[in-house]
Amino acid sequence: IKEMAMVIKGRGQSQFIDPDNPEAGLIVWDGEWRQLERTWEFDPQWNNFIKAWNTINFIRLLGNTLMYASITTFGAVISASLVAYGFARFRIPKKNVLFILMLSTVILPSAVTLIPMYFVFLQLGWVGTWLPLIVPAFFSWGTNVFLIRQFFLSIPRGIDEAAMMDGASPFRIFFSIILPQSVPALTAVALFHFFYAWNDFFGPLIYLAGSPEKFPITVGLTAFNRLYAQSVNLIQASAIITLVIPVIVFFFAQRIFMQGIVITGIEK
Repeated sequence: IKEMAMVIKGRGQSQFIDPDNPEAGLIVWDGEWRQLERTWEFDPQWNNFIKAWNTINFIRLLGNTLMYASITTFGAVISASLVAYGFARFRIPKKNVLFILMLSTVILPSAVTLIPMYFVFLQLGWVGTWLPLIVPAFFSWGTNVFLIRQFFLSIPRGIDEAAMMDGASPFRIFFSIILPQSVPALTAVALFHFFYAWNDFFGPLIYLAGSPEKFPITVGLTAFNRLYAQSVNLIQASAIITLVIPVIVFFFAQRIFMQGIVITGIEK
């Protein structure tokens, strides 16, 4: 009995190749390939996770990624909320024009600003640090501002007016009334940005070059895949380990999101 590798399967005829002698070419076999006995069985090995964990410093990679995603998510939500509050509640000269200009940045490809931004950060001495990745998140992104502003517009202005009659300042109204009412929108934006930062590969690859101790999981996993390209089992195990934290975050954030819908009375 000789084990063959099937390369073309068919209902009446299949083609195989001899792994020990691939130069011999394809071997045609007449018959139903499903009737052949398999030469392998599904046998998951839990030690693959241990090997993958011990091969690369997963604790450092996951810690770097969690720090990067958490800080930038906080900055993105707070900055976008403040800007959205201004667009939704205040009378600003040329407000609609400014809003359109802000939205136009959404369609601007990141590759267009990549080289100018890199040279700016290089002159500031930020290349090789976390600053080029963290600081921009605190200056609000157009997509986040748009989503939160649309939700702020759905909150009745009568609540603001009642609070102002009681002596509340705009910032007090923002933090005590608007934000608690906007849990669903804030949670959605936080989820979007957290997963974006968790999956970000190009930014850390450019700005953290030469600082492997700061690499997030995306860059570290890519280097791992290059070194162990033949060990598919370790690559798959490391990919599953990488998914654990995003799955946990999404699970708990989803619960908060649903609670926020009920509390704010949007669900009818």
